[in-house]
Amino acid sequence: MFNTLRSQTDAQGKTIFIAGPYEFISDDGQDHAEEESYAPLVKAYEKLNYDTGALSPAEAAKFASLGLAPPKGWVVLDAKEPKTVILNTAQGKVGVIFFPETKASAKGDEHAAPGSDLILAIERKIKELRPQVNLVVGVSPWGVQDESDYLEKTKPGLNMLLGSGPGIGFMAKPAADGKVLWMHSYSKGKALYTVDLLAWPGAKDSTWEAGKNYTTKAVILDQDVSPDPGMEQLLQGVPDPGDKHAK
Repeated sequence: MFNTLRSQTDAQGKTIFIAGPYEFISDDGQDHAEEESYAPLVKAYEKLNYDTGALSPAEAAKFASLGLAPPKGWVVLDAKEPKTVILNTAQGKVGVIFFPETKASAKGDEHAAPGSDLILAIERKIKELRPQVNLVVGVSPWGVQDESDYLEKTKPGLNMLLGSGPGIGFMAKPAADGKVLWMHSYSKGKALYTVDLLAWPGAKDSTWEAGKNYTTKAVILDQDVSPDPGMEQLLQGVPDPGDKHAK
């Protein structure tokens, strides 16, 4: 997943790059990097300058077995407690909450919802972060269906939800009565989804409106996108990351 938030409140807006889980092992565990690919891939992801990111427990276990550290600034998803990171920009602070991986999301099962204890743990983290930041962003591994249920059946205090896991990818759109901007990544990494924030969210009852306080687009990584020479050199000879060589 490759999500960006770009604040355009001044001419030197800060771009924030956030990676969700399943970059190295897919949400269903079927596609994954070859063992000899992990070390150069970590270097490649660090070269991309993510501000923060997450590894699933399965990815973290694989890293540990190979004696590798995650890319700089990345966290490992916990089974029960959300992980939080605060990112600084010239315009203000962004609080990122990485949702725990559920048993369902760990197996690529899109039909078993997160339990109430997990929802309450997330809400506690949101309340802790809210006074410290200008924007609260959730990063979910749950898949489209569980994310949709969460947004519809609770009153999330989030400003944005960046989703991953089972389900289709889509650009940012208002959800939860317009109070949460929701985007879900394309699982095969063949598109970038961007969100440009034109203004920070305001009062409690403020809502998102395309063209007024945000814009969003998808950038398809096709033959029209020129490879970066430095990245090509870094990955020269590295085996295919997994789409064609699942084990």
